Amino acid sequence: MKYNLQTTIIILTIAMIIMTFSCLGTKSTKIESNDIIEVQYPETYELANIILALTEYGKTDKWEVRQNFEYYNEVQEYFKSMNGHPLLDSVNYSRERWEEYLSFRTDSYAFEFDKNNQLVRKINFYANEGLHPFDDYLELINDFVQKSRFRDFFLKNKEYYNTISSKYKKTQYLDEMREFLIAEFGEQYSNDVKYIVVLSPFVYRMNCHRDIDSTTVADFITIPDYVLSDTVSTNEKDIATSIHNLFTEMNHGYVNPTTNQYKELVSKSFNANLWDNKSGYNENDEFGVFNEYMTWAVYDIFLKRHFPNLADEVGLNWSFQNDSRGFEYSQLFTQKLLTLYNHKKNDETIKDLYPKMLEWTSETQKDLSKPKIISPKDSISTIFSEETKIIISFSEPMIKTDTITTILQDGKNLREFIKLNRTDNNLSWAENGSLVEFEISLPREREAYYFQFNWWGTKHPLISKKGVLIKSGSYFKVIDE
Repeated sequence: MKYNLQTTIIILTIAMIIMTFSCLGTKSTKIESNDIIEVQYPETYELANIILALTEYGKTDKWEVRQNFEYYNEVQEYFKSMNGHPLLDSVNYSRERWEEYLSFRTDSYAFEFDKNNQLVRKINFYANEGLHPFDDYLELINDFVQKSRFRDFFLKNKEYYNTISSKYKKTQYLDEMREFLIAEFGEQYSNDVKYIVVLSPFVYRMNCHRDIDSTTVADFITIPDYVLSDTVSTNEKDIATSIHNLFTEMNHGYVNPTTNQYKELVSKSFNANLWDNKSGYNENDEFGVFNEYMTWAVYDIFLKRHFPNLADEVGLNWSFQNDSRGFEYSQLFTQKLLTLYNHKKNDETIKDLYPKMLEWTSETQKDLSKPKIISPKDSISTIFSEETKIIISFSEPMIKTDTITTILQDGKNLREFIKLNRTDNNLSWAENGSLVEFEISLPREREAYYFQFNWWGTKHPLISKKGVLIKSGSYFKVIDE
């Protein structure tokens, strides 16, 4: 894979939000759910996603619509005669118009086909208040359905949809998630409420959790790549990594109401301005930042219970990801909740730990700081050799680990994880942990190398003595003199 030198970090960040990695490991023995949660593959939802996949935006944005799989190609081929249909221009959205995109996609769930094969609204559900794009273009959508013979296409692929739903159900720990959240937060829904997961393989980002009506709660979710593949082996690491998509949506249905019960204490003890770095969650929701931190920390507790041998590695990877989203103290917050949970009384739950957690945030935020690499700022020039010496200084003292993982790149074809340690690289710390130096072999066949830290797959991160990771994806360039 080739890397754009200046955009490597941005590309990796976006990719991690929406992609699951296939890794070697033990194959899953997870059995099928007992339908505490129902998995659905609605015809109207697939219609909306196919329409969006046919738009110019759907074809050109690499992360909005999942591409590069057989079914995507089949859709493009079957519907190619519809490329000039006026509907596609009308719903040709963009990243800036993400709310309209999400509304069009999700609101389709509220529709059904009547006896005349016409789409009609069946329930009063809207994904985003004040937006109703599916209704606005209903006449064009019905025209598209008739002219494209969409319903014939959907029926033809019904077995494929059923296979996806079945595999998703078997691998995603649906019942365990719900049972865990009920045990830790109490049942947030009456026995009459149906909990469903809504699927389409085209959904590649923007998972969302919505109350459909008084009796139905739904998560519109991204499907892991391995669920769609007959060749990718499903293993425990894949599953532990990918279930975050559903868990962190479902979790909001339990975390958010609990936060509301403690809202005065949260307002008093958690200053979102100090914990947030342009995540967007602090704009219209007083508790949005806190809920996001708590949601992901609870995910780590679930990992510890069901994937104890993988929890630290997988949880750390998602801490890197959350850092890149603006939640810069995700690892610090998560580790504190894990500590409290590991030392709680037998009859205590996560919900009971809220006061202790908020007492800690109140004190910790008085001295919050994000460690940074201050030298080299961007690049350094040196003579490449088998013992090239690299010196890094930080804005504050770091934990003096014996091993550091760096991702070594050349901006072209090279990208590999390197473990720097005392024995092989003369790794040493100075200035109370504010400076580290090491030696590394840098062949002169390349003009420059990039050292990247604290990114997906890094098992030995750079972390301050306060327990805060340096910025996810931090890197600098080393140039041969």
